[in-house]
Amino acid sequence: MNDLFIYITLITIVLLFILSSLIYKKTRIWKLILVILVFALYGIIIFIPDIISFITIDKALEYYTYLVFLVLITISITFKNKIKITQNLTDYDFFELEKELENIKDVSDLLRLRFINTIGLLHEGLIFYNPDLEGLFITEQTANIIGAKGNELSIDEFLACVHKDDQPEYMQVIKSVNKKKSSYEIKYRILKNQVYTWVVEKGKLFIHNKKPYLISVIKGIDMKVFPETTIQELDTLPNENQLIQILTHARKEKDSFYMVLMHLTNIPDINKRFGRDVGNLMIAEYIKKMRYNFAKEYNSIFRITGIEFALIIRDEQKYNVLKRALLSGGDLINLMLNIGGIQQVVYPNVGIIKYDPWSDYEANDFINLGQKSLEEAIRNDKKNYSIFGE
Repeated sequence: MNDLFIYITLITIVLLFILSSLIYKKTRIWKLILVILVFALYGIIIFIPDIISFITIDKALEYYTYLVFLVLITISITFKNKIKITQNLTDYDFFELEKELENIKDVSDLLRLRFINTIGLLHEGLIFYNPDLEGLFITEQTANIIGAKGNELSIDEFLACVHKDDQPEYMQVIKSVNKKKSSYEIKYRILKNQVYTWVVEKGKLFIHNKKPYLISVIKGIDMKVFPETTIQELDTLPNENQLIQILTHARKEKDSFYMVLMHLTNIPDINKRFGRDVGNLMIAEYIKKMRYNFAKEYNSIFRITGIEFALIIRDEQKYNVLKRALLSGGDLINLMLNIGGIQQVVYPNVGIIKYDPWSDYEANDFINLGQKSLEEAIRNDKKNYSIFGE
């Protein structure tokens, strides 16, 4: 009778262990060790009882019966707990999970629809690059800008729309984007309806599932009204009349400052070789860098003519930097600029005049003296600058 109880208990233990592994698709190591242990002990008692010398076989079987029954209870309790958890999920928690899943799906759909409709409101086009940069997805606006018929293009198909002189720089820029340099801006020419037009592309890198992705906006450049960047800055620069007002007001404040007149000497040649659109972009880039280096203050750069500009420098240290650059012919003044695949050095002739608090010059007289200094710099073959009074 005792042997029958042991056999039934062992069979039940094995069945519970197998069912637990199948139902929950996971084998608990401690259960496996426990099953092996009870079978090993039973094998020792039945087949090699001589090992047990400290207790009689009958007593060993009695204690083993208690042990095997305790193991059965343990495995049964853990199996029942698993059933209870599953049952609770099915009856109540599963309903709550369904509600939560529905809410998540609703939020996801809302975000998707917001994104799609936001794209529809944008004037700019969007480009989504594949992680390997071998293909890209474009929005309808981008397709209209480049004249594409579909929304999915290979990088070679996209490059076929880009001017051949601009292709190397374009590829170099998008391949150089990384975590440290995660954004970029590039201008290049796109062929549409047999005519090349300038576009500007601004992109940013983001990481998803350890893969790098590029997303960018692209828009055409309006040479008359260059939106949000360089040409707009040119169009909104104060003119000579506003310069006269600034100089008149400066006389009342009795502050020292320098007026620097810049004549961008080789812009006419750039216009002739590459077109006025390239010349305008070169001028704009040059003025941006001059503003950054020497004239960040409000109302400190003025447009006198198409290629002549005036800078008001109030900081003595900035003026010294400018003067050293003029003496050395450094790249703070003679700038290497890249527009698409076109690379040119833009260099000026410079006339400088200093205004002192004790000067009695009227604003017009001050400008005329500055112009004379600039004319002298233009005539001088040995150096490209002239400082009034030196």
